[in-house]
Amino acid sequence: MPELPEVEIMRRYFESAALNKKIAALEFHDPLYKVFKSSTEELNEALVASQFIKTERIGKYLFAQTNRGKWLHLHFGMTGDLELFRSEELPKYTRFVFQFEDGDKLAFKDLRKFGVIQIVESPEAYQANNTLGDDLLTIDPQYFVDKLSKRKVAIKTALLDQKYYAGIGNWIADEVLFNCGVHPKKPCNEISSTKLKEILKDAQTVVLEAIKKDTHYGDFPQNFFVNYRKEKALHPNHPNSPVERMVVGGRGTFIVPEKQKL
Repeated sequence: MPELPEVEIMRRYFESAALNKKIAALEFHDPLYKVFKSSTEELNEALVASQFIKTERIGKYLFAQTNRGKWLHLHFGMTGDLELFRSEELPKYTRFVFQFEDGDKLAFKDLRKFGVIQIVESPEAYQANNTLGDDLLTIDPQYFVDKLSKRKVAIKTALLDQKYYAGIGNWIADEVLFNCGVHPKKPCNEISSTKLKEILKDAQTVVLEAIKKDTHYGDFPQNFFVNYRKEKALHPNHPNSPVERMVVGGRGTFIVPEKQKL
């Protein structure tokens, strides 16, 4: 599933592929219309003959503004991706295509069709209407503490809740809790303010490192937990404590028991 680092890479890709190019036409390749949350008429009216002039990202949500003021919202679901092409043959799993006047085409691909293509008033309006928090990389540490410190839910569950801060996904939460030595089932209200601030800082560090590595997981530092995030794997710093799998808040979760004690 694309998470904040992947979506930031896609934001940059979208800018390089689509910014300041006049949109000549749109193609719709999802007969069941699953990915489209706006009608073909609304999308055509908002986008055709316009140009994208800037992008924004809030957590895993991508937004692009046109020179007419309209905003396109893209969410990549579990399998969404973008691909620039020029051939007549569509990239596999294409659901939507921007045709530009210069001959370039940009495909929105989505195998499982859990993605979203939608015209919205603005990123801020989308946030307010969908109870979406501010981006993980911009939130204030004390705000983070204030929102978590009184909650009785498991810290892993709270980290995945996009209501207060957007962008922590499943593997990132496991990475951060391993780094900070916190068991994913530990209630938030039993974690000190200092430790919560450490969790936020580490989450931001992990995300920035993933972006720096262009989300090529094989290039991550050797000690990154994601490299060993499978049952019975051995992290080099804990060779006597095999990775265990559990379910927390309905999500598959991995820990090193020696380091993350409840």
